[in-house]
Amino acid sequence: MNVLFTHDDAGRALSVGGLKIGRNVQLGNRVTLFPGVEIADGAIIWDGAVLGRLPISNRTSTLKVESEFSRLSIGAGTVIGANAVLYTGSTLGAGVLIGDLSSLREGCTVGDDTIIGRGVMALANCTIGSACRIQDQVHLAGEIIIEDHVFIGMSTTTTNDNAIYLTRFGLRPLTLTAPVIRTGAVIGAGVTLLPGVEIGMGAMVAAGAVVTRDVAPWTVVAGIPAVYTKDIPTDWREQIEAKL
Repeated sequence: MNVLFTHDDAGRALSVGGLKIGRNVQLGNRVTLFPGVEIADGAIIWDGAVLGRLPISNRTSTLKVESEFSRLSIGAGTVIGANAVLYTGSTLGAGVLIGDLSSLREGCTVGDDTIIGRGVMALANCTIGSACRIQDQVHLAGEIIIEDHVFIGMSTTTTNDNAIYLTRFGLRPLTLTAPVIRTGAVIGAGVTLLPGVEIGMGAMVAAGAVVTRDVAPWTVVAGIPAVYTKDIPTDWREQIEAKL
């Protein structure tokens, strides 16, 4: 780390050039901060991170974006990994960990104490709850909703456009229907979630499954396409529910 921000003589956070930086914030080498970035006390930003980047589209992009700086809020004690890229207009809670090389597009929210692993890609307007664990190289489709205490295994892929055959040519209006993952669910490594599916509370999706329809709460599904295999054991469910 080459910069440590403490505070001014009155104990106030620093505010300069459209930025707000709290007390005891550590910034690594070659960190880039754009207007609208707010970093709360005790956050750590590792080398090469880019915070507050503008989204930019070209004339063939399906999803049009607004390239204007807005607020990127980073909560107290949050750690941003090396070479991570966080776009403008997102909010991260306290105690969040963003792994090296991860990217969060505009409009995302991340709850307190969530871990987002190395190389994760979260597209626009993702909602991620508190105390979640998103493992390395996961792809989160735009508009996805992930509730609290969700685990998503490595290299899981989510999708949000069932009409891509037509929408990519502008032949049908773009309507994104991303998956919804309810509280306490577990998604195994290498899973694919198709647009609009709902993973019920406490459900488990086995590694490598392709989920094409909703998964009932407290059940286990597996296979391609994923099908019901069994219920979560009652004693497991009771122990987990006591933690939620």
